[in-house]
Amino acid sequence: MASGVTADPVDLITSEVVQEFRNEGAVCIRKALDPQWLMLIEMGLNRVLGDAAVIKHRFYGGEAGEFQETVRNFDAAVEIRRLMYDSPLADMLGRCMGSNGVWYYSDEFFIKNSGGAKRTPWHQDTPYFPVAGFQLASVWISLDRLRADECLEFVRGSHAATMHDGFDPRNPGDPSASYYEQGLPKLPDIEANRSDFPIISWAIEPGDIIISSPSIIHGGGPARLDGHRRVLAIRMFGDDVVFATRPPSMPIVPLTPGLSLRLKPGDPLRGPWYPRLRPVPEHERYGA
Repeated sequence: MASGVTADPVDLITSEVVQEFRNEGAVCIRKALDPQWLMLIEMGLNRVLGDAAVIKHRFYGGEAGEFQETVRNFDAAVEIRRLMYDSPLADMLGRCMGSNGVWYYSDEFFIKNSGGAKRTPWHQDTPYFPVAGFQLASVWISLDRLRADECLEFVRGSHAATMHDGFDPRNPGDPSASYYEQGLPKLPDIEANRSDFPIISWAIEPGDIIISSPSIIHGGGPARLDGHRRVLAIRMFGDDVVFATRPPSMPIVPLTPGLSLRLKPGDPLRGPWYPRLRPVPEHERYGA
């Protein structure tokens, strides 16, 4: 066990941390992950970057400040699959959500290499997801040391407020363009009016994690000209989450063809797209 890392990181999720997560919408947990888990994440990142079959989405494609995203790495990298089942992350998020059952929703790598990658626009995650319920949580893990201005930023408490339309990933540089363009109110221009919002962020060391609600308004800081930022974000959900519809003008994210043919609004969000992580299925246990 690395020096300074708690023997059982689940013990870091105290009642005070759970209350902060529920009230604020985001909480930073220091020295939560052993370096071996970070090594596993880096191995998974190298696998997906070297796999021509994995789609690398480009934000600001062809522009100065371009960066990459890969989605649902669980399906492409055995290292990320093992991280989900074997690391303490699902137990930590389950405790924050107050749920014994924990299911995988999605994961993403964000790769901001040196050269001054732009910031990720302000948004909420849940407008893109076909979900309703309270037991939702994300964990954000950086492989690199980050200053607070490079880290993920949050609007404190916004997870309990309005659900807004999201930015359009095809045109992230236009704050007037939203994803659905119907059915949901547009997000205010937070970056142009930062002083009007209670924005929080943390300086991060490798091994620290941020647990947040996917409903909180958040955005990622830019990468320095002389730096880089390699991050894995994982979304999980608990017992009370059900299928919900979104405006029909655009597909949900990630794409899940056939999901709406199997589920109707209010059905528990269950199916092959969403493997159960806790309790760990027998075939995924060590020694099984």
